[in-house]
Amino acid sequence: MNVVLLCDKKYIKPFKTAVKKDPNINLIGIEPILKGNTMSRIADHHNPHVLVVYDDVTKKEGITVSDCISFLRMRKPNMRIIYVYGKVENINEFTLLSEQLINNGITDIVTDTDAKKVINVIDEPMSEDDVHVLIDKLKAPDEEIPHEELSCSETVTKQSYESLAIDFPTVTAHDNFDIDNIVYEVSEINESERLKIGISQLQHHIGCTHTAFEFAAMLSKAKKVAIIMADTDTFEALAVFHHINPINAKRGLIMNGIAVFPYEMRNQIANEYSIIIYDFSFLKDEKRKAFDECDIKLMLASAAEWDIAKVVNFIKFNEEEYARSITFLFPRVTQSKFLKYSKALKRSGINAYRLLDSPNWTSPVEGNLADYTHIIENYIITKNAKKAKRPKRKLIRVKKVHRLLKLRA
Repeated sequence: MNVVLLCDKKYIKPFKTAVKKDPNINLIGIEPILKGNTMSRIADHHNPHVLVVYDDVTKKEGITVSDCISFLRMRKPNMRIIYVYGKVENINEFTLLSEQLINNGITDIVTDTDAKKVINVIDEPMSEDDVHVLIDKLKAPDEEIPHEELSCSETVTKQSYESLAIDFPTVTAHDNFDIDNIVYEVSEINESERLKIGISQLQHHIGCTHTAFEFAAMLSKAKKVAIIMADTDTFEALAVFHHINPINAKRGLIMNGIAVFPYEMRNQIANEYSIIIYDFSFLKDEKRKAFDECDIKLMLASAAEWDIAKVVNFIKFNEEEYARSITFLFPRVTQSKFLKYSKALKRSGINAYRLLDSPNWTSPVEGNLADYTHIIENYIITKNAKKAKRPKRKLIRVKKVHRLLKLRA
């Protein structure tokens, strides 16, 4: 991608040195001073995919960084802008500026001038939630709980829980609740020849399939063979994306070493693999029984104010024992909001995890790996000496395709 740098001279050399190591970035221009004609030079002369602007860039002729952003937002609305704020000295000023940038469609806000960290953001864009998480950390760093502290190495027995009367709007009223004294509900060690993991979601399009692939990728790297049984619609869409006729793909696909089958094949191959991950997508009534029969049941849910009621209703209108058999996963939620919600869930004996933004399913971020490992750690797959020989299946291998998309203003 073509990148232009708008910064003070002291940042130019380190940035040039660091960018040489990234083959995805082409530095096409540097503007060391922000003045009258700088904005038009960026928009018309350089016309980059990405503009990296440092907060302390030298300014002349009364032009501010805010003026520059407003101009470029009108002239080049598709241009991605990365704002390098630097070290945060005043959290209130930073919060106000961040909200202004977000309102302008800018969520790449870097609080470190180090060139390598800026380049990391170029390669891995930040989301609005990432900015809010950053602000939460700066405001209350003692509230951050590392993933490793959430693990539990001992089996918990005879744990008592409060009634499942969860009222999320009043969660913040429980100021005397000590989260450190609450542990995850951990089942006893389970040994079996096969493990069925069911993943579903309460709302549409919140990451069910992505989570299934991340789980499979983790198991694959641990030298465990896990396959995915994908929802029929999802499987067909996956085949079409890779230019494969869905009819020809019905025998299965191989993606990054992971076998993926359509849900309709479940009865044919249910006994052929030791670990099967079922991607149920949005949980429909006709698949509820299959989901309930899974050894591990994971439910993705949105923590947005307009969606959280569905979580409450799902818990309230199901048996308590059944609700506690399900582990809830919350993607795209800030740490502070997740802590408030998870307190109520854990008081009632329900496990909940926060999923971090993890764009590349083939290499899940460490936080998600820690969650998945904890979820599965009490299940042991035993070898079956009498296991029938798996029939040979000719699966269609999906090749990695790298496409360069050129956006024209």
